[in-house]
Amino acid sequence: MLIKEYRICMPLTVEEYKLGQLYMIAKHSHEQSEKGDGVEVVCNEPCEHPKYGKGQRTEKRIYLSR
Repeated sequence: MLIKEYRICMPLTVEEYKLGQLYMIAKHSHEQSEKGDGVEVVCNEPCEHPKYGKGQRTEKRIYLSR
């Protein structure tokens, strides 16, 4: 098992935190992928649900060669 620790300097705004989180997830996915592996983000857009409120809709395709 691989465990990584990332430290976040505070104070941050919520938007800065979310941007940093997306960056680190993308970086980790890139480091762990090999030829033919990876995650393709097809759609990433804000959405509004009548019951649950504002959110983010993301569609991803995961490619595994192993």
